[in-house]
Order: sequence, then C-alpha cells, then structure tokens
Amino acid sequence: MAKEPRAFRALIPDAVGRAEMLRATRATRALRQWPSVVGPLLASKSQPERYEEGTVWVAVADAVWAQELRMAKDTILQRLNQAAGEDLFKSARFGVRKVVPPSPAPEPKTLPDYDRMTLREITERRRRLLGAREP
Repeated sequence: MAKEPRAFRALIPDAVGRAEMLRATRATRALRQWPSVVGPLLASKSQPERYEEGTVWVAVADAVWAQELRMAKDTILQRLNQAAGEDLFKSARFGVRKVVPPSPAPEPKTLPDYDRMTLREITERRRRLLGAREP
C-alpha cells in the first residue's frame, strides 16, 4: 500500500529538527577539543556543559576564571568554529558551577613483544593465558 503524500509544510519541522541535530553533533565534536581550544590552564578551570542553538554553556570554577573566559570569548568562539569546520558557535555563556575534572586516560596495556618470540613461546603463553578453556 502506498504512503499518503504529505504536504510540504508538514516536512519542514522534520528537516529543521534534523539540521539542528546535525549541528549539535558537530558542536559536541568540537567541544571535545576544549583543552586545545582554551589551553590546559583554562581547561582545568572550565568545562563546556552543552550546546544549544548557537550558544555554548560553560561551567567555570569561580568568578575570576569566568571573567578571564569572558575576556577571551571572541577568540574561544573563533577556535570552536574552526574546530567544528563551520560557524556553529555564535555566543558563549559562562557560569560559576562545579567543574568536574576529566577522568585520566587509562594506562595503555603493554602487549608481549610477539615478533621476538618463537612460535613455541607464543603457543605456550597462549595456553597459560587460556588455561583449561582451550581444547
């Protein structure tokens, strides 16, 4: 059975919603680069919270750092837009709120140096690691 045709007017909200969702996704990707946008010192005192219709909302540790960010707002917006690849960020709002430091990156696991091991050593290591699970 064929779908009923929809009026063009009915399609506009869907298209606008999708476009805003794509912008928000690109903005979120740019906000993940916050430390490189504002530098390590400001990144340790601030954290972007959300992007909403062209505005980035930023939590700042205290009023002094909020003022520092306000003075650098134009540069920050320019760098965020550069990171996004388009002009998504029109304004920034800085509010004093608790800043949660990002969790440290997990320690990389060191893998055995297989190119220096013989096939027998690799097989024995595999058997030890797998234990009784291997037939």
